[in-house]
Amino acid sequence: LIRDSLEPEIELTDLRRAWGPLNLENYAHSLARPDLDLHVVLAKRDKVVLPELSKRFMRRLKDAGARPNILELNCGHYSLAIPPYILLAGLSLKRFLSRAHEAARRS
Repeated sequence: LIRDSLEPEIELTDLRRAWGPLNLENYAHSLARPDLDLHVVLAKRDKVVLPELSKRFMRRLKDAGARPNILELNCGHYSLAIPPYILLAGLSLKRFLSRAHEAARRS
């Protein structure tokens, strides 16, 4: 649907150039810093951010040296915002932040 509406208006090369600053894959090396802990929540049935694109981004992060904490939930993009998925994501984030806080205190 989105593709159908864009195709007559913009060439693929122009679309890729316009999308470039928003594409997190372009920042994988910058995000893969030893002083930056990463927590990522992925929705396995996402129709907005396709799971294969998310997996590719996780691979790029890891290839760049990052060790992201990844939570994969069996939900879609928008259903991530409703229970039980939002609760699982929130608990996972709390654990992640607690571990990061403890590690920082020990340093």
